[in-house]
Amino acid sequence: MDYLEYFLTSTDNLKKIPHLILVTNSSDVKLAGLRAQDLKGAVLLYEYKVLGMPFRVFSTNDFNGSRAVIAPLAQRTKITAEVGHYLMERGAQVVMLSYAGSEEKICQECFIRAVEEDKKLWWTTQTREVGATIVLEKDVDETLAAMGKHTRRNLRYYRRKAEAELQCIFEGDIKNTLSKSELTELNQASTHPVSDVVIDRRYNTMKALEGLFCVGVKSPEGQWISLLGGRRHHGVSEIDWQMNRGGLEKYSVGTVIRSYLIEHEIEIGTERLFFEGGTPHSMRHAFISEKAVDIVVTNRSLFVSLLRRVAHWSIPRKNFLMQTLVDPALRWELH
Repeated sequence: MDYLEYFLTSTDNLKKIPHLILVTNSSDVKLAGLRAQDLKGAVLLYEYKVLGMPFRVFSTNDFNGSRAVIAPLAQRTKITAEVGHYLMERGAQVVMLSYAGSEEKICQECFIRAVEEDKKLWWTTQTREVGATIVLEKDVDETLAAMGKHTRRNLRYYRRKAEAELQCIFEGDIKNTLSKSELTELNQASTHPVSDVVIDRRYNTMKALEGLFCVGVKSPEGQWISLLGGRRHHGVSEIDWQMNRGGLEKYSVGTVIRSYLIEHEIEIGTERLFFEGGTPHSMRHAFISEKAVDIVVTNRSLFVSLLRRVAHWSIPRKNFLMQTLVDPALRWELH
C-alpha cells in the first residue's frame, strides 16, 4: 500500500470507480470509531464505468495479486470469498478478486461456505503463475548464475558492444535532473512511443512521489539512449516502464540498460527486482515462482450473458477480466 496514490491515479484506474471494502471483527463497529485492531482485512477494487455511469462490474485490477487484498495469510482466502459474496448481495453483476497465494482448493471451500444456498451465482477459481521477480545476490556473477547461458552472454556482450561503439554512459539517479523535454524527445524517438498523457503522468509522479526512481543510458553528447523507471521500497525495486531509442536494434539497448540496472541495484543493496506486467526479455526465465488465485463470481442474468457474448466477439487484449469470462479452460459452478 506504499504507493496507493500512484496506482489510484493510473490512466487505466482513473476510468473506474475505486471501492475499499473493510472486514471487521464485529458488525457493531462504526466507521467513525474504527480502530486498527478492529480490522481483519481490506480489499481494494475498481468498478468499471460506461458513459460515466457505474457498470456493476468489479475487479481488483491486480494481475499479480500483491496489492489488492490486505489480510493475514491464514485469513486471506476466507476474507476474499466473503467480500465477493458481499458485493454480489448488493447488486454486483461480476466480481473478480485476485490475491497472492496458491490455495485454490481451500479457496473453493471458503467460497462455497460464503454463498451457502445462493443459487443465483456462477463462480469459478483458478491459480496462475505470476512470477516477475528476480533475486539479486551479493554480486553480479552470482545473480547471473541463475539465468540461462544465452541471457548471461547477451547481458555482457551487448553492454561491452555499446560501451565500445557508442561510448554510452550509465547514470543511476536522474529523477531530479531529467527534464520533461528530454523524456518527451526520447518517447517520440523510441521503438514503442506512448501517448502524451502517459508521459505526463510518468514525469509528474516521478517528480512528486517519494520512492520513485529513474535510471538511464546516454551518449557522450548527452542524448538519452534508454530510460527506465519504477519504485523502490522494502528492498524491492519495481520496474514500471522502459523506453529505448529506435534505430539502435543491433546494440539491444534494452538489454544494455538491464545489465547496468542489475549491477547498480546490487551496489545500493536492493534484494529483488520486480517487473510490473512481466517482460518479454529472456531474463524472465530466471523469475522465481510466485502464484496468484482468482475468484470470479457472476450473476445469472441477461446482462452477464450479453457481456460474455461481447467478450467472445472481441476480447480486449489488456482486459484480463473479460479474457477470464470467456476462457474455455475454466469450469464454472452454480450456487
